Amino acid sequence: MTAQQIARLERAHLIAARIVALDPAALPVFERLDAEMAAAKAEVEARRLNDPIARARALAQLRKAS
Repeated sequence: MTAQQIARLERAHLIAARIVALDPAALPVFERLDAEMAAAKAEVEARRLNDPIARARALAQLRKAS
């Protein structure tokens, strides 16, 4: 995931959080974005550390979040 994609995901995450504050029915959208954010950040960190096992786990986590 590129830095631009993560930035877009962070923005969507923030918007979803604000919407949930107004309408809890949007909580599933927020939860999905929250999981995607965590997985994307884990993938970036694993890539930075050059750790193939951590990267595979992060990619699996990202796939589950989608």
